Amino acid sequence: MVESPKRPAGADRDRNGEGTGFEEFERAGWARRSGTYDEGFGRMTAGVHEPLLDAAGVRRGTRLLEVGCGTGRLALSALGRGAAVVATDGVEQMVAEATAALPGARVLHAALPRLPFADGDFDAVAGAFVINHVPEPASAVAELARVTAPGGRVALSCWDAPGRNLAQGLVAAAVAEAGATPAGDLPSHSPFAPYASPEAFAGLLAGAGLAAVRVEPVGWTHRVDPDRWWGDILSGTVLTSSLIEGQDARTVARIRAAYDRLVAPFAEADGSVGLPVAALVAVGTRRG
Repeated sequence: MVESPKRPAGADRDRNGEGTGFEEFERAGWARRSGTYDEGFGRMTAGVHEPLLDAAGVRRGTRLLEVGCGTGRLALSALGRGAAVVATDGVEQMVAEATAALPGARVLHAALPRLPFADGDFDAVAGAFVINHVPEPASAVAELARVTAPGGRVALSCWDAPGRNLAQGLVAAAVAEAGATPAGDLPSHSPFAPYASPEAFAGLLAGAGLAAVRVEPVGWTHRVDPDRWWGDILSGTVLTSSLIEGQDARTVARIRAAYDRLVAPFAEADGSVGLPVAALVAVGTRRG
């Protein structure tokens, strides 16, 4: 467990507008994948949902806001706990998918760092792998703290280091092994990159005024057919899949051959692979 140090120097550059192009890139990419994300990559990310809801203290009667709800898997789990759920996403196509999947929740189109809620409207706020997709992480967490009631919790997850998160990192590793370079003008990194360590992630929440901040690792194994996982990455991610989109056929074949070599050590008897997944869950409490 890591507890609330200071944020890294220079980590607020997203406030100066440098995240604008990243935001447009992300929204366009997720809009295209709204119908293919859930049963592939979305199924893998669900491994963090129960730990995240536990960290947020979600139980029967909790007024929960989920940000970056995607297709609604986390919100559905919260409804199963008896929470009163409001779910938001910044991509209209994802809102449509979540609305269809969540008849018991209120689903809205809203994007961080500006939410259409009053101060202290919610007992808890949760976001599964959304903070690494926003253009202004510090402003986003401050907004989440604002809409949380005193004594309530903000719980967020991000990916752990690539070496521990092989399910997500295999394609990027294969691109590197194949010596390929991304085609087109792509963002060099997420604005969240300066916060992608336990210490800096804790500092991000503490910098928003949250108290009793802690960050804990969460791990699970994603079992999937290796051919399907290749397709799931391409149809269910934005920045990672962009490493392959636009490549010529020969380069794609080199990347795929590298992927096959990298995934082979995780093969199981039934032909599937058991891929390690690693995330960080950060939680902080709104001061009274």
